[in-house]
Amino acid sequence: MRNPVIDNLRSVCMLGVIAIHAGSLAVATDNFWLYVFLEVFSRYSVPSFFFISGYGLFYNIKKYVKYADFIKERLCRVGIPYLSWSLLYLLYFYYFSPKDSLKWSVPEICSKLFFGWSCYHLYFMVILLWFYAFFPLWRILVQQIEKHGVRAGFFLLLCFQLCFNYWTTHPGIDVSGWSEIIKNFFIYRLNYLPLHYLLVFTVGALAAIYGRQFMDRINGNLGIVMAAYTVSIAWLLGSCLYAYNNLNYTLPMLANTYHQLSPQGLFYTLASIAFFCILLGRMPRKGILFSALQLISKYSLIIYLIHPLLLDIIAGFCINYGIVMTVKKVIFAYLLLTAGSLAAAMLLSRILRYSSMAEIILTGKKTQNS
Repeated sequence: MRNPVIDNLRSVCMLGVIAIHAGSLAVATDNFWLYVFLEVFSRYSVPSFFFISGYGLFYNIKKYVKYADFIKERLCRVGIPYLSWSLLYLLYFYYFSPKDSLKWSVPEICSKLFFGWSCYHLYFMVILLWFYAFFPLWRILVQQIEKHGVRAGFFLLLCFQLCFNYWTTHPGIDVSGWSEIIKNFFIYRLNYLPLHYLLVFTVGALAAIYGRQFMDRINGNLGIVMAAYTVSIAWLLGSCLYAYNNLNYTLPMLANTYHQLSPQGLFYTLASIAFFCILLGRMPRKGILFSALQLISKYSLIIYLIHPLLLDIIAGFCINYGIVMTVKKVIFAYLLLTAGSLAAAMLLSRILRYSSMAEIILTGKKTQNS
């Protein structure tokens, strides 16, 4: 039985991912509040998707008896769509982006596929595949946390996450003398290392294992959750304001500093997950908003895969016709991108039902009536 809270959390995260990418349009407005809302405060969405992934894997953990069967299923569900859409984006940018200098050589293609370089959003699927590859380790980790206590396990993981994320974002290592291959592995470590999101993934796993207890615990501590969410917003916003006004940070520098791997971003992500779980759990199930979130959740995979293409078309249209971005235009572009991505996902999903093979290649699964 599907959990409507987790389903709708997927929709909220999808709206956040679209906001992050639409934030590129907000740079031209030079509006601090709009940019921070789109590019910084939406960054809960990426790690929250790993929370959802951890929840999904451990909710269905009993069916994953053999590791080989698990990997086969995951490669089909995620690996095949990743490869397909990566190649589609490579072709798109090669033919429609004059600045693209792709050389169709085996080493360069392999490099782009390994690091998720085909398009800026696909690195998430690379990290997810690495989570799948080391799934037996995460099972052992969760078992040890259950054995020795969730609070102690959470605290130790939190300490690890803060230290690991800080080091990987501020390594202070000179790589100029390294070989090109080793240098790429180090420079683009954020594109493939799953350890950056181990805490939220594990929290998702524990949420699935403890089920009702998890929801009862956060609902029973509503005041603490609301206080933590408010403080996390204040900390994140205060850091951005101080850096922007006193340290002369540019808008892109804010997003590159106070992202989801920063201490502010990690605290904000954890508080956001708890806050949204409470909010979505109390949402009336017969309302328009609930139905809209369910619809977005249903098509979230295709929305995720296709929205950068639509964003590139929107941005290109604005450039070609000399449309200058304003706050209202950026908001309209975000709404247009969201609605357009949902419509495109629904249309593509309907078309793919006529071909099981195409459906598997592009979505990793086929509907029962295919």
